[in-house]
Amino acid sequence: IFDALDECPDRHRFLKLIKEIHGWNFDTLRLLATSRYEQDIEKTLRDLVSHQVSMDEGLVDSDIRVYVSRALKDDNKLSKYSAEKKETIKTTLIDGAHGMFRWVVCQLDALRKCRSPHELKMALTNLPKTLYETYDRILLGIDESNRVYALKLLQWLAFSVDPVSLRLAVEILATDPDAKTGPLFDPERRFDDPRDILTLCSSLVSITIVKDDTRYPEYIEDDQGNFTEFRLAHFSVREYLVSECLRTHCKLSIYHCDEKLSNTFIAKTCVAYLLQF
Repeated sequence: IFDALDECPDRHRFLKLIKEIHGWNFDTLRLLATSRYEQDIEKTLRDLVSHQVSMDEGLVDSDIRVYVSRALKDDNKLSKYSAEKKETIKTTLIDGAHGMFRWVVCQLDALRKCRSPHELKMALTNLPKTLYETYDRILLGIDESNRVYALKLLQWLAFSVDPVSLRLAVEILATDPDAKTGPLFDPERRFDDPRDILTLCSSLVSITIVKDDTRYPEYIEDDQGNFTEFRLAHFSVREYLVSECLRTHCKLSIYHCDEKLSNTFIAKTCVAYLLQF
């Protein structure tokens, strides 16, 4: 099973591998691949595919309806609303989703922050139309005092080869390789609660528990070999961060993650951190 081919960082090489495996012609071999529509993937696999299933928007909307209904029932902040308001939320989100599950997830995150019926009404009236517009709003909502922290974290998550653990994220934000005065690394900059880092970029980042991974012993947080890893919440977030539309955005271009500049920043941060020892 090859899931999300469109998210593979070395897609050309991976598609070549699939063609090679298909060429083995084993009678019992079955391949299943999933992907968004991408021209190079369609062109490469066109002659190999025996069955193709397209995800109809109506089918996705059915899953979205179930997801939203469950959130409105079980979420501590969303379940407080009346049946009438819940139905309005459900209808509005399904109508605006156009099959984009990720869009719905982000809007629910935003609705959880509403503190009054008026704020809820305004939020539902002014929903962003696209996923990129949603990400624009998230970045625009970052406090000015947190912008540098957010940019550091997003650059690392977009281009770091190794996982960004909870412990590593704390050290990254406490390091300033471009500091003109004061130390390059300052322990006083460490977050008291590392999970507060999640609030910097809202729905753009997430954390997951990596279980029993011995490749990174310095990350281990318990006796079972587990550690907490920061990740971009979805592959579309990385696409957005490196996109031309963000690079040319009149207010948000500072968050654009150029590969060369980001890798340079990561290298400088590592050197600055090591210089403390």
